[in-house]
Amino acid sequence: MVTKRKTRKAVSKPKTTPPERMMDAMNQVWLAGLGAMSKARQGAPLMLHELVAEGARVQADTRDSAEKMIGSLMGEMKASLNSGVNQVKSQAGDALENLEQMFQTRVHRALTQLGVPSAEDVERLSHKVEQLNASINKLAAARKPAAKARPRAAAMHKTMSASAAPAAAP
Repeated sequence: MVTKRKTRKAVSKPKTTPPERMMDAMNQVWLAGLGAMSKARQGAPLMLHELVAEGARVQADTRDSAEKMIGSLMGEMKASLNSGVNQVKSQAGDALENLEQMFQTRVHRALTQLGVPSAEDVERLSHKVEQLNASINKLAAARKPAAKARPRAAAMHKTMSASAAPAAAP
């Protein structure tokens, strides 16, 4: 009987995760730094000073880049937060206006059902009262001359009736 040979799968290295790769890179940098330090001690003190100066320059450049990047990120975050805050304020203002409108509508409806006059009704009634007062004042002004004339006519009427009464008695 013929049997199949099993093929060997190539043994692959387990894939490394980003943190593992980062640790590996940091380890290599550390070792390179130790190696440079060792060579500098063995070689020349001048080389040590040059490496220190180069390290300081790289650190300053890196720090400047990091500060610029952080400043940029902070600016973007502030803009994003301000935009979000403005949007929330706008939505809250709209909601408050809607709530206020609903409240006013319901209060108006309740007052109408109770028979309480609205401000417009009171204004119309006030206007009518003013018109009536003006009409009354006109009528009163027109009656004053007639009222002054009546006492004389009434006095004459009394004197006439008094003189006519004794003549009628005998």
